Amino acid sequence: MMQDEFIESLNDEDGKILVNIAKSAITENEKDQCNIPEKLQNKAGAFVTLSENKSLRGCIGYLRPVMPLAKAVEKAAWNAAYRDPRFNPMGKDEIGRISIEVTVIGELKEVKYDEIRSATPGKYGIYIENGIYSGTLLPQVAIENSMSMEEFIMETCRKAGLGKNCYKNSSIYAYGAKIFR
Repeated sequence: MMQDEFIESLNDEDGKILVNIAKSAITENEKDQCNIPEKLQNKAGAFVTLSENKSLRGCIGYLRPVMPLAKAVEKAAWNAAYRDPRFNPMGKDEIGRISIEVTVIGELKEVKYDEIRSATPGKYGIYIENGIYSGTLLPQVAIENSMSMEEFIMETCRKAGLGKNCYKNSSIYAYGAKIFR
């Protein structure tokens, strides 16, 4: 359905750098910005998910490419640790127990429900928009929760604050992603 060259170009070494950027942001250590490869200076969306014992501890990010990828990861990581409204700010004692996951977001493409509902769960993230309401679920959420693509779309509707059948009259966007841990 869709291919995203930038996402596909990211390799394990890029992933290690991005996870280290996220870790430095959370621990508030200065990261040497000079050693960041040029590729990671391209604008791209990114989410940082923090977990403790496989339980969500924070997840914030940028769906659209509003800043260089390295900067998006840095800001998302700090915000996930200290600004996610669902959780208290992370304490210094928690940092050593946190798992970091960086999800680089590919280009959003508007899709029809009938063409995306049969996609393989975990292949695409979904973003749903209807007026002032919107919500996204990262592709890995479908796999982690054993959801069919139809269930995943309905759950994205619910997260957007809309009824589970909102896909019938909302804009649906799909995006590829590359995940680094």
